Amino acid sequence: MPRTRGWLGTPSGAIAAATFVIAVLSVIGQITSDNPYALDFIGLNAAIAVAFTAAGMLVLTGAPRHPVGLLMTAGGLSAAISVLAGSWTGSVILVWLSKWLWWPPFGLVLFALLFFPDGRLPSRRWRPVAWALGAAVLISTVGLAGVAADRPYAFLIEFNPEYTTLGRASLLVALIGVAVTLTLGLAIVGSLWARWRVAEGDTRRQLACLIPAAILMVIGIGLDSGLGFPLGFPLIAVAVPIAMAVAILRYRLYGLDRAVNRTTVWLVMTLLVVVTFVALVTALRMVLVGDTGSTNASLVATGLIAVGFEPVRRRVQQSVDQLLYGDRANPYKVIAALLDLLRHTAEYGDVLPRLTSAVAESLRLPYVAVALSDTDGTRIVAEHGERGDHLETFAMQTHGTEVGRLLIGRRSPGARFTVRERRLLADVALNAAMAAEATRLIQDLRQSRERLVMAREEERRRLRRDLHDGVGPALTGIAMQVRAARKLSGPSKVGDLLDGLTGDLQICTAEVRSLVTALRPPSLDRGLGEALRSECQRFDTDGLEVTFESDGDLTGLPAAVEVAAYRIVSESLNNVARHARASHCRVSITRTRTLDLEVIDDGIGLASSDNGRAGVGLQSMRERAEELGGECVIASTVPHGAAVRVHLPIAVSV
Repeated sequence: MPRTRGWLGTPSGAIAAATFVIAVLSVIGQITSDNPYALDFIGLNAAIAVAFTAAGMLVLTGAPRHPVGLLMTAGGLSAAISVLAGSWTGSVILVWLSKWLWWPPFGLVLFALLFFPDGRLPSRRWRPVAWALGAAVLISTVGLAGVAADRPYAFLIEFNPEYTTLGRASLLVALIGVAVTLTLGLAIVGSLWARWRVAEGDTRRQLACLIPAAILMVIGIGLDSGLGFPLGFPLIAVAVPIAMAVAILRYRLYGLDRAVNRTTVWLVMTLLVVVTFVALVTALRMVLVGDTGSTNASLVATGLIAVGFEPVRRRVQQSVDQLLYGDRANPYKVIAALLDLLRHTAEYGDVLPRLTSAVAESLRLPYVAVALSDTDGTRIVAEHGERGDHLETFAMQTHGTEVGRLLIGRRSPGARFTVRERRLLADVALNAAMAAEATRLIQDLRQSRERLVMAREEERRRLRRDLHDGVGPALTGIAMQVRAARKLSGPSKVGDLLDGLTGDLQICTAEVRSLVTALRPPSLDRGLGEALRSECQRFDTDGLEVTFESDGDLTGLPAAVEVAAYRIVSESLNNVARHARASHCRVSITRTRTLDLEVIDDGIGLASSDNGRAGVGLQSMRERAEELGGECVIASTVPHGAAVRVHLPIAVSV
């Protein structure tokens, strides 16, 4: 109940309730009236009341005290009261009110056109036009009231009335006021055209919606007033409120999501109540006979509607919420749909684009985007909709690390997401983070495969070049020298030639050994532990003491793990010897479920060493560890020195 009272306390809520009550009372008055012409009157003017009131409610909910909303609301209420008064034809006063209250809405809607969309006049030059319009509407309204006072039932029950002198004078005043109002209306339509020509962006498109409707309205008033065309006045007049609503909703003017929701619910309920009431009363009249039949039928219909009102309202509310906000009331459905999308998307490159589209469509959001973090900051990798200025961000985190952000556009500038919506969007961001992380891992895997293929081909090219340019020509030269030796006759000449052959063979042997060493260090044939010990001894000099420690069985390791561990330790020792200015370095290796390496020195650390010890060497160390699914961390130590810590999985598939 508190929510209902608070809602009725708003301008839009009070107007909606008033419109609802007036509609019900008008139908009751029409049913109990003996006037055969009242239904035509209600049908033509009720459209004006509903259209004007709805447009005014939209504006007032998003922007209280906005001139456009106040003008449209006042016009709608005036027309609604006119409809109500015209339904109860038994009262002369009510009939008199109905004969002139239908006119002010058209003057008020011209004012609304003048103030649309920002609530200000186009310029100071339009102030005289506004004053003149107000005077014309007032004069014509007074004239119509005078005509109605002279003959209240004219054109309602009585035809071709004979007006008195006061009635004819009032009619003349009314016609002059209407003519001036129409003339000023054309000028106001011209102002819309002038403003449209100089406007930009959404304002230009909003005005473009109104110009055709305003022209139709002025033409309709002229047809009804001058030629007596019966449907021109009311039916054409609703074009402006409809066009205004389209301009407001299409271009998110005033932030009206909640207003649209409430207005739609109450308009639908009003229509349902009216139609149901008429149908029930008509059916019950056939059953209930007698003088009190109509009254009893009305009472029974009212009771039935009262009983079924709240359940129907809830169903209508759910349908409107689904139309405006999608599945926000059913977060499980949204998350389940996203998980189903992730399962059935074959190409991971399509996951994030499809995810943004699904979120935008399921929650009726104008804009959804995924921005992933990289070394250069964040970049948008997938988006759906048109980006606006009013965005909210939700962190995308996996394993405690932020991998990006989910960008959500508000449904309108003034709209805020509810706590429930924010919780749902945070869950959506979590699913998006998992999808983004999976996509990133697959991309990294593809890039790693590409690098491996390229490295393999480069290594093959190098081996071919070395064999072709080094060992191949050398062996060819040796073969030629052997053939030449057969032709020599003196022992001294043969000895000199054999000495040359020996030197060439030594060079070939050295090149072959170099190629073999590049493929796999020969020292690893004695085991990883002995190979690392020998490497430490090679760097152990007078200025640098290198100690080696090992724990666990280092035999039977995969070849890839042995080569990676050896290369990382060798590169680390080389960096210590060249850059660290250290006096002591400790190398330790431990085998448990993983192979753990540590190279710690007491030098000047990373920040102070040459180039921060950065370069290809450190990057290659990290890549060797990551290729095997391991980790290589390089950091300075306290109080001085640096440490290289490596963790390599032993169960490596090679």
